[in-house]
Amino acid sequence: MNYAHWIRHFQVNRNHRPEPDWGAAFSMEENKRVALAKTLAEYQLGDGGGECRLIGFDADSARAVHPDAAEVIDLWFREEAEHSRLLGFALRRVRGEFIQTTFGFRWFNRIRRWFGAQFEMLVLLVVEIVSTGYYRLVQRHCGDAPIAAMCGLILRDEAGHIIFHRDRLAAKFSDWSCGWRGLAIHGLTAGCTGFLWLTHGRWLRTLGGSLGEFRAEVGLEKRAFLASVARCRKAGLPKGSGAALLAP
Repeated sequence: MNYAHWIRHFQVNRNHRPEPDWGAAFSMEENKRVALAKTLAEYQLGDGGGECRLIGFDADSARAVHPDAAEVIDLWFREEAEHSRLLGFALRRVRGEFIQTTFGFRWFNRIRRWFGAQFEMLVLLVVEIVSTGYYRLVQRHCGDAPIAAMCGLILRDEAGHIIFHRDRLAAKFSDWSCGWRGLAIHGLTAGCTGFLWLTHGRWLRTLGGSLGEFRAEVGLEKRAFLASVARCRKAGLPKGSGAALLAP
């Protein structure tokens, strides 16, 4: 894997982040404000909040696979922590209340610990694929320019994160998109999509989103990810060729 490429990517991305205009005038229907406050509170906890690091039982071994691996992983999670910071500003903007934990968040972290770092990173990849659908719905329906701008920033980051995972997996498994690994992507994505809508759907519907719209966005992102893997394999790109793997 091209660790130097990803270290540069995360460092450059950190230095080019236009901050949303959080001081802009705010006006929103009360039912939408309440719904946005509820959904953003849970996402602020889950997307970069809590334990923003690898927590699988073998996390130390995953961080030691290469001299630069720990730095790349830390930069990735630092960007996730940035999402939590941005969501905190958005939550204050809609006068929401911060939360410390939820039942789903506790179980998500337990699963990450139990099954180890490789499964943990696969699950986090799937969460990022599904999160693109979430942020697109919020961006499209929130009706607030600073929060929409925040979603744009996070979506830009998530696009990079998904390519980062593609690079990482391509370097580890030349045939990972076939067989059980491909089925795992489909199964985990379906499960994560269903769980997110179960927990956030009522608030996203209040904003103006729908389950069909959400599924379409997630499906689009998943298919694009799998297609990009297939193109890389067909082209016979060198494992870990970060610059080549960034090609559309």
